Amino acid sequence: MFPLLLLVYLQASPIHPLPSSPYTSYILEQTCGQGGSKQSLYLNSQAAVFTFNSTNRRKLDCHLELHLHSKSLGFSVFIETLKIDRSSGCSRDFLQFGRDKFVITTHLSKKYCDTIEHSANITDENGALVGYDFKDISFPRREYIESNDVEMDIWLELQPAQNNQIKEVKLVVAPFRKSCNEEDGEYYKQCPGTSRCFRRQFFCDNIVKCAVLTTEEMSRFCVKTSVSGGFMYLPVIIIVIVMVIITTTLIGFGIKMVINHFKGNDPQSLET
Repeated sequence: MFPLLLLVYLQASPIHPLPSSPYTSYILEQTCGQGGSKQSLYLNSQAAVFTFNSTNRRKLDCHLELHLHSKSLGFSVFIETLKIDRSSGCSRDFLQFGRDKFVITTHLSKKYCDTIEHSANITDENGALVGYDFKDISFPRREYIESNDVEMDIWLELQPAQNNQIKEVKLVVAPFRKSCNEEDGEYYKQCPGTSRCFRRQFFCDNIVKCAVLTTEEMSRFCVKTSVSGGFMYLPVIIIVIVMVIITTTLIGFGIKMVINHFKGNDPQSLET
């Protein structure tokens, strides 16, 4: 009875696996090493979101080294938020990117310390996303691209906060394919004016903001797989199955007792 009911349930309500998250979140207060020691992180094909939101009492000297698994990929860094001390030449607080070979730094970006406000969604009258408002800092000024190496470095240096100042940093790092073709269109979308192609899921989750998916693309590629349908009634089904098993067992036991009772009152059994 139990295997039969279980088989019927599985056929009627298939259980779908949970979709994996397209990005990993890192809190820089916890991720950065002590005393500026380099921390290596392996992104593979996932994006990463790095955040800092704290009143740092001590100097923060953070050095991260990010890794990709293929030379066909590159890094796209988007500065979503930057609220740190602004100074001439970014001499106090700064954010910087680069790359190195072994222990020798071979490339450094400019230092960033300008205030960058979080971007905002622009929607139409139906609530559909149609673009992004990057405030005073345009998209190109927020973006850093590393396509020459499968490794890149991030440096974040923050002097101790003054007067309970809260410093904020949010970086979104997404791997991209350096080129793609029509066959990749099912899973990748190309940023306008570039050869860089990102997983469509990155656009669905507003991780990559170089373009916006059309309504057709949203409905086709961004429909969330329902995971509740398979599990929604699972506890009820289990209870029902257990009750059926108990009831069946009790009925069988009752029938057996009745049969034994009549056998006990059978004249032939009494003569014997």
